[in-house]
Amino acid sequence: MKTFTALLLLAAQASAYTLHEWGTFTTVSGSDGVLLTGLEREESPLPHFAHSHLGLANGNVSMENGFGKGMNRPVAGVTVKMETPVIYFHSDKAFDATVKVGFAGGTISQWYPQRSGGEVLPVPPPTTEELTYEQRQERMRIDFSKGWKGSIEWKARVLSPAESRAAILFKPGETQHWTQPRVPEANVVQVGKEKEGFLFYRGIGNFDPGLKLTVGGDDTLKLSNQTGSAIPFLFVYEKQLGSYTRWKTLKSGLKADETGEVQLEDFTVRHSNPEQPDAAELFGHGEFNEEVYRDMVAGLTATGLLESEAKAMVETWWTSYFGANGLRVFWVVPEAKTAAILPLEVSPAPDKQVRVIVGRSEVLRPAKEQEYLAMSRSTEEQKKLTWQHVTATDRFGMAYQKRVAALAGAEAPKATAAATR
Repeated sequence: MKTFTALLLLAAQASAYTLHEWGTFTTVSGSDGVLLTGLEREESPLPHFAHSHLGLANGNVSMENGFGKGMNRPVAGVTVKMETPVIYFHSDKAFDATVKVGFAGGTISQWYPQRSGGEVLPVPPPTTEELTYEQRQERMRIDFSKGWKGSIEWKARVLSPAESRAAILFKPGETQHWTQPRVPEANVVQVGKEKEGFLFYRGIGNFDPGLKLTVGGDDTLKLSNQTGSAIPFLFVYEKQLGSYTRWKTLKSGLKADETGEVQLEDFTVRHSNPEQPDAAELFGHGEFNEEVYRDMVAGLTATGLLESEAKAMVETWWTSYFGANGLRVFWVVPEAKTAAILPLEVSPAPDKQVRVIVGRSEVLRPAKEQEYLAMSRSTEEQKKLTWQHVTATDRFGMAYQKRVAALAGAEAPKATAAATR
């Protein structure tokens, strides 16, 4: 009996820790609320030491030339880019942990430190027939619209606070997006010789996070919570380069099955400094909006993250979140929805865990859609080149193409009907 009690005590001591996590589900929808595909592009390259599935090292920085390697394995049907989930451990003691994360609807394509298990991407069977490049690519293609179930597993050592303070985390080739998530309160995690202040993973997939956004002809933004649970915090933000930024904080959130509205007059507006160079503003080097920063950090902290963790998230994605043009809604995915999409199993189990996945929902206003549609049809050389540049280089360029194609397709029957009248 004494032995059994002692074992229970040891188990309790080993699991006396807290687990925190934050990350982003990025989506793009048309003004009609339909999620668009084509979100496999990345805007923040990973360092060369990050691991990935063969062919899915999208955006990794090459040590040789500093350029992104690009995604070599073709994919289709990507409606969600899962960005930078990081898992922190807060413990007074060192312990060994097994961490398993599933991904209902997508693949966990990149990670660090090295995993000990998880999904294996299929490899087409060998063939003796001569195949063209296009045929080989098609055989390798993963279409996420047909369903997918990803996973990853780590067998890691969580270092003690003293060991964590003594650990050297610096790695040649680090980027700002990589170092920003480190927080001083978290324990260092070690797998083999690889050490970091968190467990990191990324992915792509096809699923609906659950917040439907539509914009009518009067420019009113409608938010419909279809997650099945209450959304605790929402932050609506819009930027027009060289003109204005405007935002609205919904501190009370949105109840399950509730629909809310944000009209233009509801926004707090800050007009751009006319003397601020556009390029600097575009890349997030313009005037710092402290009110936006504080509102976002407060909203994330209220959901359970440490202030340092909330700041790390906002600072990691500041340029992308708040320096880029467009209308977007940031919202905290309900815990039950997060667990359904990203089931997490940790052994030993934490005393407490906080998982804050932020939906970054980009939505096109009708006027912007019509601008893109007109640009795609223009015979003017400058407009044609601009549209080609948008679709080829913009992070969401492929999604914009899908929306323009849908709008053009919807107009075709109307034009035919009008011609026959």
